[in-house]
Amino acid sequence: MPTARTPAFLYSFKRSAIFYATMFIAILVSVNFIDRGLADIIYQHSFANSLIKLMSNTPLFLEILAAITVALCIVPKLRHQYRWLAINLAATFILASILRVSAKALFGRTWPQTWVNNNPSWISDRIEGFHPFAEGLAYNSFPSGHALFTFALATTFWYHLPRYRPLWIATMCAVFIGQLGQNYHYLGDLLAGATLGTFIAHMVIIATKKVSSRSCRA
Repeated sequence: MPTARTPAFLYSFKRSAIFYATMFIAILVSVNFIDRGLADIIYQHSFANSLIKLMSNTPLFLEILAAITVALCIVPKLRHQYRWLAINLAATFILASILRVSAKALFGRTWPQTWVNNNPSWISDRIEGFHPFAEGLAYNSFPSGHALFTFALATTFWYHLPRYRPLWIATMCAVFIGQLGQNYHYLGDLLAGATLGTFIAHMVIIATKKVSSRSCRA
């Protein structure tokens, strides 16, 4: 059973409401007042390097760790210990994959820099905006899929394995540093991805807790 070191907002409706409201306000502030200026600063100072690039790929580390956890359930002696963690990770990953594509299509935000097929961007064209349901990779900046997957999986791991919380916090920080340092995403994109990823994990945890409690009573 997770200890008190599990994120507090996962246990309290009031704390959850405050957490998500704070994140929503932070996203709005970032999108309207911070993102463009920060993208300019990052571009001018060229923070990108091999370490920053490695940190930007944080989701891959968590995805591999999740795959290993699911595979451990094949071993009879470990199945009971990791069953609910594996179920939560699988459900979270599936929902995150679906919502990542849906959310990007819904918001249609342009990127900070030009990466693919001369996509319009803030750095190259001074273009930044949301174009709901616009087609193509040029409008896939918001929310950040890397932040979404990182926070979804890290939150799930943190709930089940809270004694390793420094590692989960490190992955959350790393994806922000890596993606911002490469100018792959605006800060607002990352905040939105982090919020959505955390919410997905939160909902999956609540659902599986109800299922597990019913199975224990049966």
